[in-house]
Amino acid sequence: MIGWRGRAVTASDRQPAVIGDLLRYGLALAGPIGSAGSQFLLSLVLLRHMDAASFGRFSFLLIVSQLVASIWSALFCAPLPLVLSAPHAVYAPDPARTMLSASSLGGLLSLVPFVLLARGVGEGWSAAAWFAGFAAVALLRWFARALAYARGRQAQVSISDMVYSVVLLVGTVLLVVRGGRDSDSAYAVFLLATVAALLAFGGRFLAEQVTAFGAAQLGGYRAMWRAHGRWSLIGVVTSEATANAHAYLVTGFLGAGAFAPLAATAILIRPVTVVSNALTEFERSRIARAIGVGDLAQAARAVRLFRAILLLAWFGTGAAIVLLLWWNPRLIFPAEYHAHTLVIGAALWMAAALMRLLRTPEGTLLQAGGAFLPLAMTSLWSAGFSIVAVAVLLFTAPPLWSILGIALGEAVCAVLIFRAVRLWYARTSALSSPA
Repeated sequence: MIGWRGRAVTASDRQPAVIGDLLRYGLALAGPIGSAGSQFLLSLVLLRHMDAASFGRFSFLLIVSQLVASIWSALFCAPLPLVLSAPHAVYAPDPARTMLSASSLGGLLSLVPFVLLARGVGEGWSAAAWFAGFAAVALLRWFARALAYARGRQAQVSISDMVYSVVLLVGTVLLVVRGGRDSDSAYAVFLLATVAALLAFGGRFLAEQVTAFGAAQLGGYRAMWRAHGRWSLIGVVTSEATANAHAYLVTGFLGAGAFAPLAATAILIRPVTVVSNALTEFERSRIARAIGVGDLAQAARAVRLFRAILLLAWFGTGAAIVLLLWWNPRLIFPAEYHAHTLVIGAALWMAAALMRLLRTPEGTLLQAGGAFLPLAMTSLWSAGFSIVAVAVLLFTAPPLWSILGIALGEAVCAVLIFRAVRLWYARTSALSSPA
């Protein structure tokens, strides 16, 4: 086998690289798995003690907060490795400070919409305030993680994630002991854990976040928006429509109570989602560095290993779900969630998760390579398909079957992304080849 730079790649070369990759993956996953485990435990506590409508509202608001975090990723996090690796004059005066300034301003401005949204779905004023505080601070932490990754400071991200996990776990235990198992208490615990995780990045980063803010830095974001942000944003919004059209349509037409069984069964595929989200942030920066030095072979190897780990997580999650549903589903789900609902929901969610994870590595490659326009066009088509499929199923079958529309939309997205990646490889290889 011949490497990108022309030297023969031997088995002795590959073995240390694979071991190094596995160690880096382990470090990248440790924090997010701990965070997700603590959040999963809190969700289970609320699932068993909330009525369906309350749990539906709680789950829907978490989905919305994740949507806004994805928008943050599109506007600031995904372009970050590209603008930091570009020549300094391209994104003057300082791309990191510009991104930091814009992200901080956006986080502050998000408070009011978050409050209004929570009130709109039926939460009280106190719960809405706690939720808004948590969701806004989470945006600042999300950018902090991306900036640390882009700067090669993976240890900072892991420490922040572990602090989040510990505080959230302690808060969940206190909720169980003291009996405060309502949405107000849950959002308060989320806020406390997120603030602690942001502080874990250290005083130097927090000082940078304050001093970076300014009109000059904000003005510099315009060039980044034109180059990357607008197409990345379209891609994220349409990808969200592909992945969560059911949440918005079911909640909008039938209410939070009807959404509760879909949200409850979605908990079962949480491990796959955690692994995928954690590795996407980690791999995007690593693949971008490989592409930046012209090492397409390294980028391709990262994509293959990424998919192998995602498939391993999918099979492991599937085995755990089968064991749970066969042995005793009441370990997690209260009696109001019937067995056939759990089986159908689990099967549909596993199908949707498989379609999503198959295309995630290639989608990350396109982001790392700055191919936001073809990625946006791909997700635009799949979003339209997903919305139509969910709407048709919503009005012709029980709400649970709307998940099938998500799986079909994800399948369409996967096919289109594979095609876009083939074209990107061909174009990039041609530009990199000597004349």
